[in-house]
Amino acid sequence: MPAGAMRAALALLPLLHAAEAEGMTRHILPNYRRTHPPGYWRVVAQELRNYCECRCHENQRESDAKSVGLNPLLFEEGSCKVNRQALLAHAKRPERLTVVVMAYIPEQNERLDALVCGYADADMVQKVLVLWNGLPEHRPIISCATNWRSKQQGFYRGILNPTTEVEVIVEPTNTLLNRYRHAKRVPTQSVVLQDDDVFHHAETLDAFAWGRMAAPDQILGTYPERNFRLDAATGEYEYVFHPRKTASKQYSFLLGQTSVVRRDTIDGFIHTAPRQALAFIISHKPTCEDLTFHFYNGNATGLPPIVFEDLAPVLVLGERNDQMHKQNKKLWNARRQRCLNRLAEEFGGMALVRSKCRLRGNVTRLLEREADGERLWKYRDRAVAAASL
Repeated sequence: MPAGAMRAALALLPLLHAAEAEGMTRHILPNYRRTHPPGYWRVVAQELRNYCECRCHENQRESDAKSVGLNPLLFEEGSCKVNRQALLAHAKRPERLTVVVMAYIPEQNERLDALVCGYADADMVQKVLVLWNGLPEHRPIISCATNWRSKQQGFYRGILNPTTEVEVIVEPTNTLLNRYRHAKRVPTQSVVLQDDDVFHHAETLDAFAWGRMAAPDQILGTYPERNFRLDAATGEYEYVFHPRKTASKQYSFLLGQTSVVRRDTIDGFIHTAPRQALAFIISHKPTCEDLTFHFYNGNATGLPPIVFEDLAPVLVLGERNDQMHKQNKKLWNARRQRCLNRLAEEFGGMALVRSKCRLRGNVTRLLEREADGERLWKYRDRAVAAASL
């Protein structure tokens, strides 16, 4: 690591915390509101119970949501069974989301406008925060005249909803750390951090909301997932690119395309993560910002991330061959692997937590598979299993 670049990055960190960004705010009135098909919340309850049982099984514990870091208010005491009243309360009045989108390429502002307005028109979104890392004179003007629509099925009907706030912030410095700077501008407990080239449809936003409620201290996201292994010969950690192809099926971090977390988590990361790790994000490419975030949260909570294995965003730009990681994959992957070992040193050890347990959020598809007689859930609450014998 060049010493001069690191010194410059360390000097910039205090300025980054103190810097005031230029903001522009607009309020949008969404046009649509969700409805859900019959059986939706029953399937959600079973899916959450299945995840809880899986986590208890891999940790060799009795069925208890609290013991594996899940929200005890959503589950029956000392059980993995979802509390019906708690889930019903969420179904009637779900906590809305703040979507944070970072962008910097002026040639893509028209697409960015459609993307942001699509989220502004979704009833699950309370605020869209656009972080502009480009030149101030090229900042996007969000019109919300044209609504982006995912091709995937959502739950909509024409009833007006509370307003959604759209805010554009012109950042003083172009760095991925800006993604974590604005906890005070986030009005909701749940935050969706995402790139500007993906769009999540209505059912995915629903899943983000109930998933984050069930697992408040974990990072949730969508594929791709990754893992690590220790090379016994060299004593170094290696990248595992396809965890599902391994015997254990375990994963330990998700790529930074989408992360769903608590507001307090992003605030804690920017203020308490090791300064050397944050400075690296400013001064190097690849920044390994997503890896650093997972190291921080694993170190702080001792919990793994959660991947929604059946949810994938709409790739707004399709496959982009101009991205850095596609230009020289071998070199890029070697640099990412060096990040893995550097972060293990800076955090005082391997902080990533492995898990084989995954969630499914495409409930519409699960209902169809259930109707076809498919067995969907491997794990069941022990009391239910005993009663069925």
